[in-house]
Amino acid sequence: MKRCFRWLFPALFLLAAAAMIWFLHLFVKVDRSMSLIDWTSAVRVLPDGAEEPVFFDSSSNTTDLSGTYRFTGTLPEGLGRGSLLFETTGVSLSLTLDGKDIWQSRADMPDGAVQMAQALIPLPGDASGELSLTCEILDSSMAILPPLVRFMPADLDTIETTAFANRGAFPAGAAALALILVFGIFLLGIARKQPDWSLIPLMLAMFGLIIFQLAQLEGSYFLAPGLAALLSRQEVGVCVFTLLLLYLVMNRKRRFWKYLGISASWSAAALLISYGVSCLLGGRLAAYLNELPRELQSGLYSGLFYWLTLWLSFVCAVISAYSVLSAYIHQETRTQRLLLKNHMVTESYRQLKERSAKSARERHEIRHQLTALSCLCQKKDYQAAEALLEKLIQDYAAKSPLTFTPNLTVNTILQSAAEKARQKGIRFRASARIPEELSVPEADLCTLLLNLLDNALEGADRTPVSGNRFLSIHIKLVDCYLAIKCENSFDGYLKKGPKGELLTVKEDTLSHGFGCRQMEEIAKKYQSVMLYQIPRDGVFLAETALLLPESQST
Repeated sequence: MKRCFRWLFPALFLLAAAAMIWFLHLFVKVDRSMSLIDWTSAVRVLPDGAEEPVFFDSSSNTTDLSGTYRFTGTLPEGLGRGSLLFETTGVSLSLTLDGKDIWQSRADMPDGAVQMAQALIPLPGDASGELSLTCEILDSSMAILPPLVRFMPADLDTIETTAFANRGAFPAGAAALALILVFGIFLLGIARKQPDWSLIPLMLAMFGLIIFQLAQLEGSYFLAPGLAALLSRQEVGVCVFTLLLLYLVMNRKRRFWKYLGISASWSAAALLISYGVSCLLGGRLAAYLNELPRELQSGLYSGLFYWLTLWLSFVCAVISAYSVLSAYIHQETRTQRLLLKNHMVTESYRQLKERSAKSARERHEIRHQLTALSCLCQKKDYQAAEALLEKLIQDYAAKSPLTFTPNLTVNTILQSAAEKARQKGIRFRASARIPEELSVPEADLCTLLLNLLDNALEGADRTPVSGNRFLSIHIKLVDCYLAIKCENSFDGYLKKGPKGELLTVKEDTLSHGFGCRQMEEIAKKYQSVMLYQIPRDGVFLAETALLLPESQST
C-alpha cells in the first residue's frame, strides 16, 4: 500500500498541475480569428447593363482595369457577431446581403496619403446569406481587385490583446508566487537560526525571470524605452541561468539531487504524455516541439531557454520548501520526544526522592523498634519481645513492593503505577504473564507502557471520588504477539480530532498530547494498531498486540 501511495501522490500532483496549466491556457489562446470571404463568381457590368463573366487568379493592383465589377460570395452561418473589413481607396462600392443594401461608399486617394482607406461594417448577430459587392474603379493604380473582404469577429482586438498580456503575466505571476514562497522559507530559516544562504541566488533568479518575461513582452508599454531594452537583453536570461547554477552548486546534498532527478523524470514523462495527446488532437504543443529542432539550428533558443529556466526555478523552490518542511517536522518530533523523555526522567527522579525519604523514615523507625526489642530481651520479657518481633515481620510484609512479573522492566513500571494509584486513591489491578526477557526493546516497551499507564491514571483520577476509581492492566503472550489490555474509569469526556484521533484534554496542548502518538507509532512499528473503546459507561479501554520481532522476520 505504501508503494502504491508513493507513486499515486506524485501522479495526482502532476495531474493537478496539468489541469491548472490547461485551464490557464484557455486564457492565452484565441479561438476566433479573421476569415476571408471567398468570391464564387465575378462579372463585369457593361454600360448597357449586361454582365460579362471574368476570372481573377488573385487580388492585385492591375493598372489596365476599368469599369464596374460585381462579385458574389456567401457569408457562412455560425460566424457570430462581427464586422466586414475591406479597403475602399480608388473605388466606389456598394454592398448587399441577400439583396438588401447594407453599405455604400466612394473613396478617392487624397494627395500625400500613405495608407489605404478601410471600411468596417458591423453585421447583425448570426448574419449569413449571399453577399454581393459592386465596385466601380476610380483609380486603377490603387484599386484592389477582387476586393479583399474579411470577417472580423467582435472584440477580436481586445481578445488578442488580453491573450497576449495573459501569456506573459501567467508565467511571471507563477514565478512571483514561487519567489514569495522561497522568501518565506528563507525568513523561516533565519527565525530558526538555521538560514539557508543558497536561497539568495534562487530568489534573485526568480526575480530575474519575472522582469525578463514582462520586459520582453510588455516592457515597451509601461517602462522607459532604455530600461525596457536593457531588461529585455539576452544577458539577463544568462544571468538568471548562472544564478540557478550557483544555487545548484551550493546544494550538493545527495537528497536534493535525488529529488531533482525524480522531478525531472516525472516532468519528462508528463511532457511526453502531453505531446502524445497534442499530436492526437492537433494541438500547438506538438507543433511547437516539432519545430523546435529547426529553431535551435537557426539559433532561436530564447524560448526554450526561458521555459527550461522557469521549470528549474519552480522545481528548486518546491524541493527547498519540502526540505525545510521535513526538517521542521523532524525537529518538532525530536522536541516532543525530548519533552517526553525529560518528563520520564523528572518523574523517575521524583519517585527516587520519595523512595529515599521513605527508606530513611523506615530505617529510623526500625532503629527505634530494634532498640525496644533489645530492651525487652535485656529485661527477659520474651513474650513482649516475641509480639514486637511478630509485628515487625507483618509490617515488613505489608510494606514490601508487589512483584507482578519476573521481567524487571515491566515489574518496575507496574510497581510505580501501583504506588501512584495508591496515592490518588485508585484501585489498581495488574497481571503480567510474561517471561523474564522479551525481544521487544526496552525503550519501546517503556514508552508504550509508561504512556498507557499515565493516560489511564489521569483518566481514573478525573473520575469523581464517590465513583468507582480503578485501573486494570493485563499483559500476556499470545502465540507470537505481546497482548496488552488496559481499562480504567473516566468521567466520560473524550476530546477527538477531525480524523477521530484522541487529543489531550489539558489546556497546554503544545506541551502535552504526545503520548497517544508515541503509542501509535510503536504499535505501527510492530505491525499493530492502538484500539480505543468504551465497553460500558464510565470505562475506557485501550489495547494492542505487538508482533514480536523474531516473528516479523519469519
